[in-house]
Amino acid sequence: MYSTRLLLTPAMVLIVILAIVLPPEAARAQDKDDSAVLSEIIVTARKREENLQNVPASISAFTASTIAEYGVNDISQLSDFAPNFSYEKFGGRMGAEGDVARPVIRGQSNIIGEGNAAFFVDGIPYSESILSFPIQAIERVEVVKGPQAALFGRSTFSGAINLVTKRGTNDFQNTVSLRAAQHNDYEVNLTSSGPLSDDKVFYFIHGRYYDYGGEYKNELDGTDVGQEQSFGLNTAIELIPDENLRINIAAGYNKDDDGLPATRVQDRFANNCFLDQARQYYCGAVTEFESVVLAKDRLLGEEGIRRDVSRVSLAVNWDIGASGFHLTSNMGHNQSDYTFGIDQTNLGDPINFAGGSFVRVEESERDESSFELRLDSPQNENFRYLIGTYYYERDRERFRRRPGTNVLIADFGKETVENFAVFGAIEFEMGDAWTARAEMRRQSDKIGLIPASGPQLEATFDSNLPRVTLDYQMTENMMLYGVVALGNKPGVFNANPALPEFARFADEEEAWNYEIGAKWNSTDGRMQLNGAVFYIDWTNQQLSDSISVAGTPISFVSNAGETEVWGAEVDGRMLLADNWDLYGSYGYNNAEFASNCDPVQGRELTGIDCVSPNGVDGGDVSGNQTPNSPANQFSLGTSYTHALSGNMDLVLRADYSYRSKVYAQVHNLAYADERQLLNLRAGFDTEKWRINLYVDNALDDLTPSTVTRFADLANLNIGPNVNPDQDNVPGTTSVERGFLVPLATGRRVGISATFEF
Repeated sequence: MYSTRLLLTPAMVLIVILAIVLPPEAARAQDKDDSAVLSEIIVTARKREENLQNVPASISAFTASTIAEYGVNDISQLSDFAPNFSYEKFGGRMGAEGDVARPVIRGQSNIIGEGNAAFFVDGIPYSESILSFPIQAIERVEVVKGPQAALFGRSTFSGAINLVTKRGTNDFQNTVSLRAAQHNDYEVNLTSSGPLSDDKVFYFIHGRYYDYGGEYKNELDGTDVGQEQSFGLNTAIELIPDENLRINIAAGYNKDDDGLPATRVQDRFANNCFLDQARQYYCGAVTEFESVVLAKDRLLGEEGIRRDVSRVSLAVNWDIGASGFHLTSNMGHNQSDYTFGIDQTNLGDPINFAGGSFVRVEESERDESSFELRLDSPQNENFRYLIGTYYYERDRERFRRRPGTNVLIADFGKETVENFAVFGAIEFEMGDAWTARAEMRRQSDKIGLIPASGPQLEATFDSNLPRVTLDYQMTENMMLYGVVALGNKPGVFNANPALPEFARFADEEEAWNYEIGAKWNSTDGRMQLNGAVFYIDWTNQQLSDSISVAGTPISFVSNAGETEVWGAEVDGRMLLADNWDLYGSYGYNNAEFASNCDPVQGRELTGIDCVSPNGVDGGDVSGNQTPNSPANQFSLGTSYTHALSGNMDLVLRADYSYRSKVYAQVHNLAYADERQLLNLRAGFDTEKWRINLYVDNALDDLTPSTVTRFADLANLNIGPNVNPDQDNVPGTTSVERGFLVPLATGRRVGISATFEF
């Protein structure tokens, strides 16, 4: 693999140069002169339908056709093609206590707790894991960068990712899609849409079955791990009683039944720095493992993930007569039940040390509801405005138990969230070229914890969240814009009842975002180029902390300090010829701690305010990069179509993406190394069917997607009187540092086919 990377170095330099002039989305359309032009992309990032090129914001948008062309199977894969957006699939589709897959936009990362960017489905918050949401039910994905609280609400601290689902039209369309690949990877999608009554009632229905056998072996029993299985059903009905009223009703159900995730702890014997101190540490790139060590048999058939997620939404859009005013109501409810049986040591949970106490089952139930009502003024006036109100609530219960029993290890109680907001925007066109827009959201966010025992905990955060945009239509084909916006993330209760009082709560954090960007289209419609530079002033950052309670390390969220982020991103697409398109993107973010130290385990007990990874004075991490955040990302891809006999086309496609290393923690010592992915596709297309042969990860790059600071619970440092071989740091601590590593998905060859009728 190392030699392959050396050979690719000249190509990488060329890709960077090309990316500057070239993202995600290349499709062909025909104008009146029958010459190919780039297709228009419509987005709803500002709560109204607009051409992507007319929106003064940095947005990576992917249509259904683009997603199909890329061969994307879940949302995490889209982050390979969106600059300064990272969403890593951590060894499987974990959630609840095990959910470490969090979207990162422009370096604003976190490790535990609620994510800094939020997912939405048709504008409805979706807090459950999005990784198994069916891609083929999606019409468009919009990654909107920068704080979006003014219009999208809570949890959009660094941005919002909105999934827009498909709807029916006046044309009947039935589709069958099949996919088969190595490692028993199979998927079937059935889709049907059309009119129930022409121009009045439309339907959409989609069913999916997916099965993946896993590709890594468990050393303890020789079985495969990393299996995934899903069944899903999504439906939508659109009613248009008259030309002024449109009603959308959508519902979905998804069931996951996954095996143990392919994860492994790099044990404490690999540690190579701070060896004379408590906990020790590891410095350098973590190991690329070829197998896992998991105590599957002692999970008594409860290993892996069982998840049921259902959702329902109702959206009403009403044009109020001839007044030009538009009223929108959007409400939805999501419910999920989740069980996750895991060997928490990720190293076989040996009985001879801790009595085999780390095999456990995590259970979670979550309900969330939201309602939004919004009034828009006529859009054909120079002065426009909108006003709205919003309500959101979420309840989540969690507990941990022994496999095969109802014996509780921990009851985390019920976590509650209640959010009420009013918001608005005014927009004014100043002549033919300048447009100014100001948005404001006033919200009250109340979070609570109802513990299994003890008093109820509750806190309320009131905030004003402004966003100001100024755009200038420099020419017919060039727009410049500037944005100033404030984002915030409410405080958090740490639910683990074993935590001491000082570790039960973290304060809210804030970030001011400053952005200047440009959007350009060529006169002939064959090329687009968008770019932005930004600066983020981030204060009171929430990061993971750790404390040892009765010899067991417990992670929690605390406030770490101040961070500054500056960077740039560019994406573009072009037609080299009518049958040959090219895209590219590049993102850079310099996300560094400006004033920060490692939140200390036992801070209140030691009196030390700033510590190293092992609890020693002098751990100032100012100047270090935020964890799980790559400084560089770029991608380049091309698609070539050659007409064959009849209506058949030969289509060749290649997509390359690069992500620089990501650190496990604020110390910037242990990291997952840089990663390169090359996907190749070749197929035949007609109007009614398509067949593709594909190779994903053709370079077979097995670099872990990320890494998490963990503990080696399988090799306890329990003293020379018990086991001298284990006691490599006498008299320090019983639990020393390890690092949790997801095993990467390797090269995979497959075939896919789609039939329309």
